[in-house]
Amino acid sequence: MYDLSIIIVSWNTKDLLRKCLSSIYYNTDKLTFEVFVVDNASQDGSPEMVEKEFPQVSLIKNKENFGFARGNNQGFLQAKGKYVLILNPDTEVVNDALLKMVKYLDSNKEVGAVSGRFIYPDGTFQRYYRRFPAFSSMLTTWFLPRSLAHKLKPTRAYLMLDDDFERIIEVPQPAGACIMARRKLFLEEDFMDEQFPIFFGDVDLCRRIYEKGEKIFVLPYARIIHHWGKGGSEQGKNSLFLSAEYFISMIDYFAKYEGVVKADLLRILISLGFFIRTLVFSIGYICRVKNKEEFKYEVARFHIFLWRKYVFKRKLPKEKGG
Repeated sequence: MYDLSIIIVSWNTKDLLRKCLSSIYYNTDKLTFEVFVVDNASQDGSPEMVEKEFPQVSLIKNKENFGFARGNNQGFLQAKGKYVLILNPDTEVVNDALLKMVKYLDSNKEVGAVSGRFIYPDGTFQRYYRRFPAFSSMLTTWFLPRSLAHKLKPTRAYLMLDDDFERIIEVPQPAGACIMARRKLFLEEDFMDEQFPIFFGDVDLCRRIYEKGEKIFVLPYARIIHHWGKGGSEQGKNSLFLSAEYFISMIDYFAKYEGVVKADLLRILISLGFFIRTLVFSIGYICRVKNKEEFKYEVARFHIFLWRKYVFKRKLPKEKGG
C-alpha cells in the first residue's frame, strides 16, 4: 500500500499538466505515492507527453470526454494509497505540501480530508473556499450584482469572506483543485457521484465526508499554486456549455440534498434569469448598446441551458474550442 494515490483528470492541458507532474516528483520525496493521469480524449498531445516524459505515471486514456467525476472514479478504482488526492492539472505543488497534508491526516484521525493554501503564481493568496450552498446564499450570490452580493451575510458566509486563512481552519468545501481524503471512506460506494460530471462533484464529495461524521481542514502551511481558470476547459465555445452545466449541476445538487421543492424553485429562477438576460441583451443589440457577439453568446447560452436541462441532452464538449 502507498501513502498516497494522486488522481489528475486532464483535458487539453499539456503544458500545465507537465508543470503539475514535475512539481509532484520534484517536491515529494518522503512519501510513497502513485500518480494516475486520466486523460479525457485530449487533442493537444497531453497523453503522448505523459508517456514520453513521465513513464512512471499510470495513464488512463479515454476515447471521449467523460468529465471530472467519472475520471476521478476511474483513478480511484485502481488506487492503492492510504489517502487519495484529487488534483487539478492547473496546480503546482510547493515544497513538501503533500507530505504536510499526509502527516496532518495521520495525526488527526477525526479529520476526513484536508486541502492546502491556494496561491496565485505570484504568491498571493487565492480565496477559493466555500461553505455548503444554501438557498439564500445561491440567490444572493448569483442573482445580485457582485458589488451588492458581497456585502450581504449569506454570500459572505458562503464564500468565507470573513474567515481567517492564516491559521488551520475548518472548511466544509475546499475547491476540487486539491482535496486529500481517506480512501477507506469510499471503499463501499462510488468515490464521486457521476450525476455531477464537471461541477458540484467536489461539493457532493465534501458533503458526503461530513455526513460520515468527518471534518475537512485547510492547512495554511501546505501551499498549492493554482492557475485559476487555465485548466483548458473554459476556452472558446466550451464556455457556453460549462456556464449552462454549472447551473444545471447546482439544481441537481439541491434536488439531492435540499429536496425537489427548492430545486424546482431554483430551476424556475435560473431559467427566468437566463430569459431576462437574453431579453436585455436582445434589446441592447437592437439599440446598438450591446455588440453582436455579446448578444449571440447570451442567446446561445440560454438555448444550451434549456436544451440540456429540459431535453436531457447533457453531453460534454468533445474537443478544445469545439
